[in-house]
Amino acid sequence: MARLRVITGKQRKQHPHVGPWMAFTLVVVVALFGIVTTQTSLDQGAFELAELNRAIANAETENQQLRLEVTRLESPARVAPIAAELGLVYPDSRRTVLVEGVIDQVVEGDQRWASIAEFATEELSP
Repeated sequence: MARLRVITGKQRKQHPHVGPWMAFTLVVVVALFGIVTTQTSLDQGAFELAELNRAIANAETENQQLRLEVTRLESPARVAPIAAELGLVYPDSRRTVLVEGVIDQVVEGDQRWASIAEFATEELSP
């Protein structure tokens, strides 16, 4: 049987195992960078959302003001005096015009004219 024997000579220096620690450190740094990037992205999205909510609120306020302006402009109290100045009046009599090829349809006492006439003849207070 062969016997084992120790060979004396140069001793080999053992280097510390840096590889696993470097890999662990790299993973931790990449993870922290990812967390910071994600948080920054979320914060930026929150700022954009807040800005959009402000824009929506401003648009809703403007829409409400425009609706009020339309209502004011459509008011019979405003339209009737302007129409009178322009010479627009309700007719005293109605005349039916028959056109060939159109179905003959005469409506007696159209209620739309009566209700509009009520508004036009009321006295308006300033």
